[in-house]
Amino acid sequence: MKLDSLKDAWQVYAAQTAAVHQVTEDQISGLLKTRTQNAVTKLKKNMYFELAMLLFTVLLFGVGVVLVQDDMVFKILCMVIVVICLPFLGYFLGRLQYLRRLNVTSENLRGTLQNLTEMLTGLTKLYFWSNVLFAPIGLAAGQLVYLKLGEGINLSHLPWEQLSLRLIIGFVIGGVFGYIFLRWYIRQMYGNHLKNLRGALHELESLEVAA
Repeated sequence: MKLDSLKDAWQVYAAQTAAVHQVTEDQISGLLKTRTQNAVTKLKKNMYFELAMLLFTVLLFGVGVVLVQDDMVFKILCMVIVVICLPFLGYFLGRLQYLRRLNVTSENLRGTLQNLTEMLTGLTKLYFWSNVLFAPIGLAAGQLVYLKLGEGINLSHLPWEQLSLRLIIGFVIGGVFGYIFLRWYIRQMYGNHLKNLRGALHELESLEVAA
C-alpha cells in the first residue's frame, strides 16, 4: 500500500509540475514577437550606419563637384560617385522608414515575419550584386582620389596610359576583393538577422500546424 501511495503521489506531483512549466501558444507567440522586435531594432541600427556612410560620401564628393573647377576628370569622378550613392541613400531611407513604422507587438506576427523576411532577402541580394558591380569602380576611383588629394596631381593632366593602367588594376583588384569582402560584410550586417527571422517564421508555422 505504501508503494502504491508513493506512486500516486509521484504521478500527481509530476502532473502538477508539467502544468506549471507548460508553455502556452500565447507565451510562444510572445517570445517570437520579442525575438522579432530585437531583430528589427538591430536592423535599424545597421541601416542608420549605412545611411550615415552614404550621406558622408555624398556630401564629401558633392563638395568636390562644387569646389574643384580646374580638374575636369576629378570633377566628373565626384559626380559619378554621387550619382551612384544617391539611389542607395533613397533605398535605405525607405527601408528604414518601414522599420520605424513597424510595431511588432500590435501587428499580425506571421505577416510581419513574412514581410521582413522578403524585404531583407531582397535587400541583401540587391546590396550584394550591385556592390559587386560597383566595388571595382570604387577601388579605381579611390586610387584617383588619392592621386588628387594625397599627391596633388591634376588628373586632367595625367597621361592616359597611366590613368588607364590604374583603372584596370583597380577594376581587377576591386572585383576580386570586393566579392570576398561583400560576402563577409553582408553576412555580418544582415545575414544573421535574416537567419533569425526565417527561424522565427518556421517556428510560428510549426506552432500553427500543431494547433
